[in-house]
Amino acid sequence: MDTITLKIKNKKKLTHLLAFLKDLDFVEVLQNVPDAERIEKAAKTDDFFELAGIWKDSDITAEELRKKAWPSKL
Repeated sequence: MDTITLKIKNKKKLTHLLAFLKDLDFVEVLQNVPDAERIEKAAKTDDFFELAGIWKDSDITAEELRKKAWPSKL
């Protein structure tokens, strides 16, 4: 059996990597980084609908937001 050590540069992607590795039947995750369990738990409990109304008190309109997000290339 071979062992490798990984250094993860982006903590946000750590959850996805751990989930992927755990799904592989030929990989055994021996040790999680200290924040991995907390990050994994947070990813499972995040609710998309908690973001509803995030722009309600903002002065920006949907049209202005679209123009900033997708500027014209003319």
